[in-house]
Amino acid sequence: MRVVVYRCGALLGALLVVVFLGGVAHGEVRQPRMGIFTKEGARIDLSLQFIDAGGRQASLGSRVISDRPFILVPIFYRCPRLCGLTLSGVRDLINRLSLTLGTEYSVIAYSFNADDTVADASKKRLDLMGGLSHAPTHENALQFLISDRETIATINEQLGFRVRYADKELEHSSAIFIVSPNGDIRRYFAGVDFDPQKVGASLRGD
Repeated sequence: MRVVVYRCGALLGALLVVVFLGGVAHGEVRQPRMGIFTKEGARIDLSLQFIDAGGRQASLGSRVISDRPFILVPIFYRCPRLCGLTLSGVRDLINRLSLTLGTEYSVIAYSFNADDTVADASKKRLDLMGGLSHAPTHENALQFLISDRETIATINEQLGFRVRYADKELEHSSAIFIVSPNGDIRRYFAGVDFDPQKVGASLRGD
């Protein structure tokens, strides 16, 4: 399995390509697996608590628009490279989807770095809002959240989205997850460029 991973340090990101061959050479130190390992039938705990870009704390479930699926985006708000590409891909996806943001689906991003702040979340939300071709139709249509390390570790594990700290830097991959209103993970799309037809079909439950 070939996994493309970025290292995000304080000043710059360096692209790492990690190849898992299923075995470890004699004497080699085994490193924690990182990447995306979503299990069939996985579900997110919607009672997990997050703080939004306005500083308000509430459960993830209370942020879901009633009976509407959502796109869940794990990112690192201060990531110097890959997460910016991920958000650009999400922006382009929203602009190309035939579904209406806020009426038929919503987008919820959360930082997997507990050091990110409300100000970081607010800035990223405004950046993404500024690039949309149409305004969301619901106040919960586009949310950027932060939380504590325990909550982040829990939701990452439920998603199968694994990150790793190495040499004081954060190594991670990029993906979006399509989630039903009750927290079931329907599908994930890895990378930074997302097919609107495939994502739209997943949001509709096709």
